[in-house]
Amino acid sequence: MDKADISPLQKMSTESLSDLNDELSAMIRAGIPLDEGLRSAAKHLRKDSRDFVKRLVVRTEQGSTLAEAIDLESKELPVAYASLIKSGLRMERLPEALTAYTSFSRSRMELRQEIGNALLYPAFVLIMAFLLSIFVCFIIFPELLVIHKIFRLETTPLMQFVYRLFEFYQIWYLIIPLIFFFLVICWKASRSMFLIPREQNHSFLRKSFSTIAYGWVPGYQNLTREMNYSTFAEMTSLLLSYDVPLNESLTLAAESTGSTKVIADTKSLTNLLEQGTSLEEGIQSCHHFPIFIKTMMMEKTHQNHLPNIMSEISRVYRTRVLNRIDWIKKIIPVVLLIVVAGGITACYTIVVFLPFVEILKMLGSPTL
Repeated sequence: MDKADISPLQKMSTESLSDLNDELSAMIRAGIPLDEGLRSAAKHLRKDSRDFVKRLVVRTEQGSTLAEAIDLESKELPVAYASLIKSGLRMERLPEALTAYTSFSRSRMELRQEIGNALLYPAFVLIMAFLLSIFVCFIIFPELLVIHKIFRLETTPLMQFVYRLFEFYQIWYLIIPLIFFFLVICWKASRSMFLIPREQNHSFLRKSFSTIAYGWVPGYQNLTREMNYSTFAEMTSLLLSYDVPLNESLTLAAESTGSTKVIADTKSLTNLLEQGTSLEEGIQSCHHFPIFIKTMMMEKTHQNHLPNIMSEISRVYRTRVLNRIDWIKKIIPVVLLIVVAGGITACYTIVVFLPFVEILKMLGSPTL
């Protein structure tokens, strides 16, 4: 089959990559040849990953190594995933690299599912509130107008505001379900973009979907950054422990995060190291690295034990990430309940009960 015969594919989903990782790592550990393992894996995977594996088989049959085949098909893969594969091949520890990515992907999907579950109750409350608002606007509001005309009640500024609000809502009430469906579309469309830096979403539409779907999550940007730092430190530690040169270790580790800021800083650092600059001086050129990482890498006594130091940095950031994830899981349901339920209660107090109170006041007035 010629290269021209291979049709283009869309990006593979996180679930497909995780399933592919599980299959490949198990077959590699079992000693099954790569081409045979890829063909076997293709039979049990989702369509996007099955087609991708078939493309890899074609590349390997044409004489490419797995690393070369992945390079040729890298457009179908997330940057971080392709870099992790290269790191695993470089260390000759591909199953460990696949397992690391699978662990990260599963935790990412679980957190997104937790956030989705937390949104179910507020979404149900909002739907019921919308239906009730339709009843109030088209059933109760006309009756209020009839009462107002029959008793020739005075139109106070508050009543005038409420009546105008109802009239406006009668015209534009369909905007609410349209906004709701748009938010659902954003949530579905951004499924593969969860905890991915915004700079990786090259199109304006993808950035917008990602921001709308996840931008409101408290601490979302910090969580993304800390996961990148944890991945960078962990992969650097692993590569150095398998005697991969420092420059190459830093480059592969940075690419495995998928963050353009981390990659740019690391590229600047490796360029300086190649020119003979010491690590202590070079690390200061990394403007996006936090002070903690810089301090740990700048210490001269640490530079002889970089694998252990980077492993410790990874542990610190991994702990922060887990703590932040637990906090997000706890805070989101509470905040959504307060905002949604409290907001709906306040709105109904203004648009329903206040008009009744005003009418009762006017009916009870001795000057009526």
